[in-house]
Amino acid sequence: MAEDPSRIRRLLLDLHEEARRDLDPILEERGPLIRGFLGTRARSCGKPSCRCSQGELHSSKYLSASDGGQTRQVHIPAGDEVRVLEAVERYRRFREARSQLAAKLGVLTRRQLELVDRLCVSLLEPYPPDHPLPPPKRRGRPRKGGRRVHGG
Repeated sequence: MAEDPSRIRRLLLDLHEEARRDLDPILEERGPLIRGFLGTRARSCGKPSCRCSQGELHSSKYLSASDGGQTRQVHIPAGDEVRVLEAVERYRRFREARSQLAAKLGVLTRRQLELVDRLCVSLLEPYPPDHPLPPPKRRGRPRKGGRRVHGG
């Protein structure tokens, strides 16, 4: 008995919605993004009368990122620290969303194609009625688990 095409369409729409939700954080990002890591460096200036000689070191922020295989570090002025930190965090979240999307796309696409194949089979009309042709066999390598599905 053929599967219900409406049910298969619903499953396809659910997968489509899942993919759209995964893409939303990427589409909603407006930037700016800054690639790198924001770090803090503590140092002493060397003046004997300065507070850093008693252990209260001077701190400054820096941006660290690779550039052609080399790590570059750039000083961040105090006035830019908040803006740069926010942009670095936005970049990190953007790249994380991209990684999650990339990991899921292969699975989602395979599931979508399987459902499209099932929908095709469910919509097939047997012809000729007295001795119908069988549904097409799946082409390519067997899926994991060795099961083959009809369609496509």
